[in-house]
Amino acid sequence: MHPSISVPGRQSPSLVNYSLSHSFFQASALRLTLLMLGIGCLGGCAPTVNLVTPEPIKVDVSVRLDVYQKTAPTKAKEEQSSLVIAANRRLRSGEIQQLKGAHIIGEDRDGYLDMRNPPKDPKYLAYAQSVIQAENTDRSYLYLANAQAKNEPMELVGADYAKLWRDRAFPGEWVQKEDGTWIQK
Repeated sequence: MHPSISVPGRQSPSLVNYSLSHSFFQASALRLTLLMLGIGCLGGCAPTVNLVTPEPIKVDVSVRLDVYQKTAPTKAKEEQSSLVIAANRRLRSGEIQQLKGAHIIGEDRDGYLDMRNPPKDPKYLAYAQSVIQAENTDRSYLYLANAQAKNEPMELVGADYAKLWRDRAFPGEWVQKEDGTWIQK
């Protein structure tokens, strides 16, 4: 069986003969037919291709969805807490800097804030103590999280942070040296 395909839009009809006896030739013939139709339609025709199958086309689609939870739920809470703590520390940084600039508080050798010159006004003293307490609580959490991540003692992490805070201190601020003596930088 050798069907013929004529290419419309040509002066003299061209005939293409192909054999449908082998699947490779079927695919090649189909490509050639579509190519010839495409070349013939470059002049502006819009061919209509009708596909008729004896049965509806069935498509078998398999989907595999794997969901992995990489962190434990408690870890997600800790990470959320870390974000909140970081935000609180950022908001509190101006207050801390003001207290440091007034020489009321300083950085101790363990990486925490300490009262150096308590204010005389009881309300201002309570305010300074509340800032110190809130910051030291957040720093304690920060040191603990870093110690667990690095698998190091918390005291060592605190000492590393104390050195960082000392190095970042502005001139005139109170810092405690590793030997325990307090100096104004």
